[in-house]
Amino acid sequence: MEIRKDKTDRKETCQERHFTTLLMDMDGTIFDFDEAERQGVRRVLQLNGIEPTDELIEQYHQVNRWYWQAFERGDITREQIFEGRYPTFFWQLGIEINAGETEKTYRDSLDACAALVEGAEDLCAYLYERYDIYIITNGISGTQHARMQASGLGRYFKDIFVSEDMGSQKPQTEFFEACFPRIREKDRTRMLIIGDSLTSDIRGGENTGIATCWVNLVGEPAREDIVPDYEVHSLAELKTLL
Repeated sequence: MEIRKDKTDRKETCQERHFTTLLMDMDGTIFDFDEAERQGVRRVLQLNGIEPTDELIEQYHQVNRWYWQAFERGDITREQIFEGRYPTFFWQLGIEINAGETEKTYRDSLDACAALVEGAEDLCAYLYERYDIYIITNGISGTQHARMQASGLGRYFKDIFVSEDMGSQKPQTEFFEACFPRIREKDRTRMLIIGDSLTSDIRGGENTGIATCWVNLVGEPAREDIVPDYEVHSLAELKTLL
């Protein structure tokens, strides 16, 4: 489904806007981060003698999400995410842990997981023939590059921009400004940001004057304060849009 910020205007297709360059998010858009996270949390819980139930994995997910959203707002540093998320989670369970060792266990599991959203490889192959594609992602550089290499998708992308390397994170304008010198296209009206996060990807597009496409795979409700130019609910629909 295509949507416009100005609902009174005629809908304008991606083809009519003549995009040449796609800035694509990684986790939750083409990579199944939820599955990678589940595998990592299961491993951590098992090593601490705890049955990895769905309820506990969801509890960790909420803690982790809070930390990443605080990071996106600029309220905490990247290091504070990794120093705090597992101690906070296990504190809720009444258990003390070694934060560094626990984080390493989780990170090792995450690095090895390259689970993809259904249709991701087909989409990337299709877009590769038609656009310059770049990855824009928040996260740890080593982890994101390792997962990209394990997935086999790296050959489709001109470059990979990870917040750790760029010195800032989505949706901050500093992140995108650090990316632009390495992007061949210089006209921002010919770029399209594609991602699953309203607060990270779509807000980032609003902050930098770049059109956006919200990949809403989970049926998240819309927000009045963050409105994408386009919205799709599957990668197959995204392929049709582009």
